[in-house]
Amino acid sequence: MHFTQFYASPLYLNPAFTGANVCSRVSLAYRNQWPGINKTYQSYLLSMDHYLEKQNLGIGLQFGVDDAGTGGLRTTIINPSFAYEAKINKTFSVRGGIQPGVTIKSINFNKLLFGDQLARGGNTGASSVATVETPTQSKAFFDIGAGGLIYTSKYWLGVSFYHLNKPNESFYGSDGVILPIKYSVHGGGKFSLNPDEKDPDLKKYTSLVMNYRGQGEFDQFDIGVYYSQYVFNFGIWYRGIPGLKAYKPGYSNNDAMAFLIGFQQDRLNIGYSYDITISKLTNLTRGAHELTLSYQMCKQKKKKTKRVVVSCPKF
Repeated sequence: MHFTQFYASPLYLNPAFTGANVCSRVSLAYRNQWPGINKTYQSYLLSMDHYLEKQNLGIGLQFGVDDAGTGGLRTTIINPSFAYEAKINKTFSVRGGIQPGVTIKSINFNKLLFGDQLARGGNTGASSVATVETPTQSKAFFDIGAGGLIYTSKYWLGVSFYHLNKPNESFYGSDGVILPIKYSVHGGGKFSLNPDEKDPDLKKYTSLVMNYRGQGEFDQFDIGVYYSQYVFNFGIWYRGIPGLKAYKPGYSNNDAMAFLIGFQQDRLNIGYSYDITISKLTNLTRGAHELTLSYQMCKQKKKKTKRVVVSCPKF
């Protein structure tokens, strides 16, 4: 699954974020990628986490579903998360997290058309189409991820790795299809634009953030900026690695520009983003829509804590 608002799905980005918030929280994310192409990608993600202050331990649970393509290819993840927090001094903390879990993949071969199902000459009549003995296949396997995070109240830097056990995701056990390790390096900083302002409703902030991620031969780099004032958040992102890497000659590594608007008040955060495709797929995809929502189980301003809290955006 791929999310533009990756900080709105912190457990999916890095298990070290588990319980990093002041309050317990529930987060939801929905993404409809490339709606201009029939049956592309739709992703759903639900996560919950809580911090046990006496044990310095964050605990969480993540459930996600990704549907892709015309063959009903579905990936379901069920992942508990655990993170330990250590305070180095009054302004500096570190966290380490682990995320074991189960992945279930399924597909309906009857929805697919294979080359050997076509008779010579291209006739696709009933007499020329072979049948699959077991049309629906599924595969479940154990998967594990881990990550680390260092941060102050203003800056943060994290790294995460998923599929560390390199599971075999083949629908047929004899065919080894190893899932490559997915990795991510992410970080940023949050800065006040009017530090002398006393009224919290008039305070202005900007956040500079980045996320580099890769898997196998593919990678991408996201860089963006957020502006926050009162209950509103605005953001703009660029995704790609132009000039440094091209997967094929003539194909520059440009993917998308993304724009975000968010609303944050007391316990509720809502974000909407739209990706504008800037690659050679521009006229086909119609971009990508993403909606996120998170709810805090307490009022952060009223809950006193001596912890250093990660200041990364919630969108």
